Amino acid sequence: MDEEAATLEGQFSEFSRFLDNKRNGTTITLWRSDYWMRQAKVLEDRKLTMTETGLAWFKNSKTELTFDEWHEYLTDLCITKGFDQEAIETILTNCGLPGVTPVIVPQYRDFFDTFKPRSKMMF
Repeated sequence: MDEEAATLEGQFSEFSRFLDNKRNGTTITLWRSDYWMRQAKVLEDRKLTMTETGLAWFKNSKTELTFDEWHEYLTDLCITKGFDQEAIETILTNCGLPGVTPVIVPQYRDFFDTFKPRSKMMF
């Protein structure tokens, strides 16, 4: 049996249901969208940050977006950041199913766990 070729819309549906099989796959949350972009290595804190994805997301004033709304969000993000949208879509389409690749979502509190005041630093 041949595998079905991945599509952007198919990936949208898979990632929109990630960790919650009760979801029907028609809308995606910001967290799941960011997770998808992290897995695809589009969102990696040097070229694109979670703050930037959040600002672009909330222009829609919704907590969940349909595929068409999400695609407009992606277009807006690509224009704002100067990304090649076709290349980004290809990367998002071919990054594998959710959870296939380990994704590390940075926890900013980790920074504070290792923080040392300047007076205790040795130079």
